[in-house]
Amino acid sequence: MLSQTPQMRSLSSKLLMLTVAWLLLAMTSIGYTLVLSWKLEGGAAAINDAGSLRMRSYHVALLVSENAPLARIQQEQQAFTDTLARLKKGDPARPLFLPDNAAVRQQAAEIEQHWHGEILPQLQRAAAQPSRLLNNQARPDVNRFVDRIDRLVRLIEEDNARNTTLLRFFQMALIAMAIVGSFTMMFLLFLLVIRPLNTLGEGIARLRDGELDARVDVSGNDEFALISTGFNQMTSHLQELYATLEQKVEDKTRSVEEKNRHLTALYGTTAFLHESHELEPMCDGFIGRLMELTGADAGSVRLVDIKRGRLELIAQRGLPAEMLEDDHCAPLEGCHCGEAVPQPFAVIRRFDRMQHAEEKHCQRAGFLEISVFHIRHNQNNVGIFTLYFRGVTPLSPQDQFLLETLGSHLGIAIENLRLAARDRQFAVAEERNLMAQGLHDSIAQSLSFLNLQVQMLESAMDGGETEQAQENLGFIRTGVQECYEDVRELLLNFRTRINKEDFADAVRTLLSRFEQQAQVATQLNMQGNGLPLDPQQQLQVIFILQEALSNVRKHAQAQQVRIDIRNEADFVMTIRDDGCGFDQQRFEARKSRHVGLSIMQERASRIHGHIAIRPLPDTGTEVCLTLPHTERQAA
Repeated sequence: MLSQTPQMRSLSSKLLMLTVAWLLLAMTSIGYTLVLSWKLEGGAAAINDAGSLRMRSYHVALLVSENAPLARIQQEQQAFTDTLARLKKGDPARPLFLPDNAAVRQQAAEIEQHWHGEILPQLQRAAAQPSRLLNNQARPDVNRFVDRIDRLVRLIEEDNARNTTLLRFFQMALIAMAIVGSFTMMFLLFLLVIRPLNTLGEGIARLRDGELDARVDVSGNDEFALISTGFNQMTSHLQELYATLEQKVEDKTRSVEEKNRHLTALYGTTAFLHESHELEPMCDGFIGRLMELTGADAGSVRLVDIKRGRLELIAQRGLPAEMLEDDHCAPLEGCHCGEAVPQPFAVIRRFDRMQHAEEKHCQRAGFLEISVFHIRHNQNNVGIFTLYFRGVTPLSPQDQFLLETLGSHLGIAIENLRLAARDRQFAVAEERNLMAQGLHDSIAQSLSFLNLQVQMLESAMDGGETEQAQENLGFIRTGVQECYEDVRELLLNFRTRINKEDFADAVRTLLSRFEQQAQVATQLNMQGNGLPLDPQQQLQVIFILQEALSNVRKHAQAQQVRIDIRNEADFVMTIRDDGCGFDQQRFEARKSRHVGLSIMQERASRIHGHIAIRPLPDTGTEVCLTLPHTERQAA
């Protein structure tokens, strides 16, 4: 690399110093022009407000002379006072301010003193006694006061005139600076930049025409001298590269082809693993692709069972029957594959270099070399896959890295299969739990009631109480019918399957079935055009509605049920009945013992919603399910 000395930075230093000097001078002049412009703008606003004082003076005197309402006179006096105060204090936002001039400040102070000391008291007295003003008594000397205001305006205008002269001077100075600076910069650019660039351009043109021996003269000690030296070195290097160009292109082409082969294998195998597969077909397809990629004669995939200390063969290709029947592969310590499990990296064994080692079954099967790679997920050993070679086929470091990467992808795919299986088991367990709760809340309680009635029937029959026995038989008949209805309702719930296209139809079907069972009228109101619920959300909403209607049928003694579904940013479903309602305090005290409510709350929590149950003011109950917009997504 070329070294840079302080002398070789002289061009940049000169240009930087000239630029900084010109920038400072220009910024100073521009700053003065901005300050003067700001003063002129503030002075102009001050002239405008001071001029308005004259108008307000005559106006308030006219109002007094015309016996105007006192409130209006006071309003005009207050406006004059506010304008005078603003003029004295200034307003940087407009901007508005008096010039920083002793004569101006003194004149403004005199006006304020004369206003508060003479004019304002006289105006107030005249306004309070209009008859005296009509007799020209105690009339304030407004003309003399206005003369003072005129003198203030003239002083501000004189200060603005001086600032205008200074502004023009600085503007002319800026014009002169721009002209002189432009010619100076053009001369320096030609001397220090353009001429050296032309020299370099000539050398580049010769190089473009194929003259690889083109060189430029190096003169001076600035940056262009450094660039010229670099140009000469570059042409020398180009001459050297040209001599070995074909070999370098061939090497690079081979490297690119190898990378493309690796990328194709990586993407193809990854896409295969992300398809829907069972474990054995997935591992079989995986090892088949690796055998094709590496030219291996056989391959196997084994999963590790650390607790049992064994390797479980999942898939294999090309292994002889005697190896598959030999159980020595199963223990971790029984083969080279098991010995590779605790190792951090891949293990490659060449049996012709292991003269004193014990002969293993893979060596007896005729394989000369094996390569063992790990199947990992989150740094945990899931298993191994082994490639068997009958000849020597060395794997490059790039091939080994690719195979280790593919092993990680296989580990993720295997773990995803296990997680999917656990999810299915968990979903089945949850549904069984809800089924058990539903059975407990309906059938189990009905059977308990029937058992009690049977015991009472036996007692009545033993005691010869016919009327009591008939009453118990009626209760038993009613209980059996209710138990039958509960079983039908649970079976219909278990068979419910909907999608986002027939959600409304599913709700209407449910309400129709409820009307037939409970002989209770229903009214449905659906509105809103929000995002549709996904299938899981729709299913849980239907189950919650079924449970709410079941509670109405069992406990409410209602004549009508109204269901309002509003699908906007939030999804809100409200179920109202005109039944007997409930006691809020007793309900809160025994809330945890209501299995039906627990079922609804569990289903709402599955979709991250919440349930609210409250009695209506007159009679009846309201159940409200809310699914907030933060949990909504396009289905």
